[in-house]
Amino acid sequence: MRKLIGVTVLSAIALSLPQAAQAQRRATSAGMGGAEHELGVDIGVAYTKPSNVSGGITIQTPFDVRFGFVPSRGNMMWEPRVTLNFSTVGGTTTYLFTPDVNVLISNTPGGHRRGMYFTGGGGLVMGDLGRGTGTALELNGGIGWRKPYGSAAWRYQVGVQWVSSSTNLAPFADYFAIGGSIGISLWH
Repeated sequence: MRKLIGVTVLSAIALSLPQAAQAQRRATSAGMGGAEHELGVDIGVAYTKPSNVSGGITIQTPFDVRFGFVPSRGNMMWEPRVTLNFSTVGGTTTYLFTPDVNVLISNTPGGHRRGMYFTGGGGLVMGDLGRGTGTALELNGGIGWRKPYGSAAWRYQVGVQWVSSSTNLAPFADYFAIGGSIGISLWH
């Protein structure tokens, strides 16, 4: 587990160094027609396999909200995301709050409006399911495509996700999932 986290952190740093060095140069023009941020929402479906039990299909709703920082140069984009699941049933209130950060690497420099990209990242799954609070680690990776739609773009993505164990978050922790999502992206 420590080795996996260490490799993930070192990979993120290694991918960030060229972008950080390039950011020290003076930008001559903004990419994507002046757009500096991407705002999007997604909904997804996945096959989820918790440890010690049979797996099944999950529909990931409500959707997640993402906010990307579009680079003026280069092909790497940082994207913080957040998901909030909240319910009150039978007098028990439960919630899951999942903030994470991903890096998107476009297949072509300046190609964040269309085309293929690779993504990877991690975050936390924090919540209270009525029997105590808990936190778990989440790592993910995938491949996606953007297809322009007027001034926006449809965004399709397939990938994998792993969530570490947490006693108070079962069954929302200690699982491996493979699936896909569809969403829409807007630029500002």
